[in-house]
Amino acid sequence: MLWRIPADTHMRIGTLPNSFSPVAPPDRLADNESALSDRDSPALSEAEGLLSDTDLLGILRKEENAASNYQWSALSRTREDALNYYDREPYGDEQDGASQVVTSEFADVIESIMPGLMRVFTSTDDVAEFTPGAPGEEQWAKEASEYVPHVFMRQNDGFRILYWMIKDALMYRLGAVTVDLEDYTEKRRVPVQGLPQDAIDLVVAQAAEEGAELAMELEQDPAPSVAVDRVTGLPLPPPAPSFSGTITITRKRKRVVADNIAPEDILFTPTARDQDKASFLGFRKRVTASDLVEMGLGQDEVDELRSDRDLSPEEAQRNDSAILNEAERGDLGDSERPLWLVVAYVRADNDGDGVSELLRVVYAHAGGTAGRIVERVEWDGLASIALASPILMSHTIVGRSLFDQTQDLQQIGSVLTRGLLDNLYITNRPRPVISDQVNLDSLIDWVPGSPIRLKAGARPGDNHVAWLQVPNVSGGVLAALEYMATVRENRTGIVRNNQGLDADSLNKTASGMNMLMSAAQQRQELIARVLAETAIKRLYRLVYRAIKRACAGPMKYWSGKQFANCDPSRWPDEMELSVNVGLGTGSKDQAIQHLALIGTLQEKLIALQGGQADGPYVMPENIANAAQKVTETLGFKTPGLFFQPPDRIAAAVPTTVEPQPAPPPDPAVALAMAQIEIAKQSAAADAEIKRLKAQADIEIARWKARQWAEVERYKAGLKAALDEHELQHKTALRGLDIATGNGGVSS
Repeated sequence: MLWRIPADTHMRIGTLPNSFSPVAPPDRLADNESALSDRDSPALSEAEGLLSDTDLLGILRKEENAASNYQWSALSRTREDALNYYDREPYGDEQDGASQVVTSEFADVIESIMPGLMRVFTSTDDVAEFTPGAPGEEQWAKEASEYVPHVFMRQNDGFRILYWMIKDALMYRLGAVTVDLEDYTEKRRVPVQGLPQDAIDLVVAQAAEEGAELAMELEQDPAPSVAVDRVTGLPLPPPAPSFSGTITITRKRKRVVADNIAPEDILFTPTARDQDKASFLGFRKRVTASDLVEMGLGQDEVDELRSDRDLSPEEAQRNDSAILNEAERGDLGDSERPLWLVVAYVRADNDGDGVSELLRVVYAHAGGTAGRIVERVEWDGLASIALASPILMSHTIVGRSLFDQTQDLQQIGSVLTRGLLDNLYITNRPRPVISDQVNLDSLIDWVPGSPIRLKAGARPGDNHVAWLQVPNVSGGVLAALEYMATVRENRTGIVRNNQGLDADSLNKTASGMNMLMSAAQQRQELIARVLAETAIKRLYRLVYRAIKRACAGPMKYWSGKQFANCDPSRWPDEMELSVNVGLGTGSKDQAIQHLALIGTLQEKLIALQGGQADGPYVMPENIANAAQKVTETLGFKTPGLFFQPPDRIAAAVPTTVEPQPAPPPDPAVALAMAQIEIAKQSAAADAEIKRLKAQADIEIARWKARQWAEVERYKAGLKAALDEHELQHKTALRGLDIATGNGGVSS
């Protein structure tokens, strides 16, 4: 049975905000309506000089119509043709009975260059590297270099976003990605057991401090048996009640969301030369009535909007089957009724001072004549849209695509291939010239070996059947196709592994092949560099700014090697960024060979350092960087499995700083220093002589002392010998006296 929290406990917890019951969302619509009515008020607009929503909508519709007309007139047909050529659709000039083959030059070029470009931008996590703009920002730059790619590649579908953007740019001249913030609800269910009332109060207080909502499903644990004091034998007081169950914590958070923009939905001022200086930059987005209600519009306002927008040819071409079978859900009141939303960054005089401000305006369509503004704010910084074009053109936003480089080549290749196949067909099955004596039924029977029957009386030798000899043009056509393939390689930089040239060509040698690959890589690397410096750099900068807007404090994340901490709220508003595209367009074997050469050079320099990696040429951190790069080039995403990170090695190995050489002294000072040095040397020599003399005197004294001791020892020995001899003499005389009877008489 679900246990109910006592009344006093409920009162104590219920006084805290966001506890136990969901908080109703604020009435954004009422606030929005009042704000719109105030802005639309003529008195307020005239008094404060604010741009009314009605006037702003008029500006937006004019800009959007101009951008849409430019799309339809200048870009739509090209994109439609590009997709037709990519899918090898018929050209419309095919003839019955002739070859109708369509070659695939454009698709081959796209599919050949995409792997190298994707390897450039997705093979490693250090594609984007932030650099500090001032002393003290080194740690923040390091954090941003790791966390920004983490947000884009892992929290978003980074690979798919980059793939679509690059492929759109290569095929349709223009690709785009938008970066924005999204509110989402994070729910976390925590099972608890034996939780006392004080702990519940603490959880509620922490949730209230963080602005989280709690939903508790707790039951009181069974009361334990009464315990008895062992000394007094009296029952002890019962313990405080505890609870078990689940606690659901609901937090409202913001996250960074990146998504692609379809090429036909990109909107910008046609005469703009740069996206940051365009008067209007935005995109269309398909939403539902439910989405608009969640954004703050009322149901009546949503019902006023119409969704009868003409379908673009490209969208119809991409999704023809899906559109034909799409469910009809256009009724008013249906929450899934399709509608269109425009996110625009427009420059307009918002405050009446005569100077344009950049505004971010989100508004819904209403049949192309009116609309409803959902969001309107003054925007600081870059518009959150990154445009990509592989081949830049001067003084315009839209560049050129690989379709522009290969369209005529695919047409010519298709014509030549069709002619070659037709010629081979006719050569293998030539047309006959017959007389009226030939049975036509047997002639049109093309089964190999079947006879051709003649009419009665006709003889085979009378030339009733003759075959037209068609010249074989395959040699000339193949040479022409080879020439066109070479032209395609020169235009796009996509080189075939098998050149198919003459036997004496230098390109068939290993060195010649490397030269050809290098020449081709220059074009591919230029495309990669253009994409990196324009779209990729801007995209990572937009993610950086979005993280700054969404973050409220420190956070922890998995960096691919270990858990790391960062605090984006402390990062500067802007930070310099560079995109690394040095490797990736070449083959992996070439990259490994280059890294092996670097390792060989490091070994030689370490040998010059005496076999120690302690500088000045090579340090342990350099070796760790090389090992990590080799691991990444081999395709392993986590080099930390094999080697320690360079920063940890640098922290573990102390580095010695070589002293800087002193500047050359003044000549007079040098002379004085030399004289002082001579005097020092002379004094040192005198001191050394005195020291040696004193040491010699000491040695002589020691020698004399040893000699004197030896003499004294010898004299003592002689004296002892004499005394012993004298004692022996006296003893002998005394014995003689005793023997002669003179004992007791002293001699």
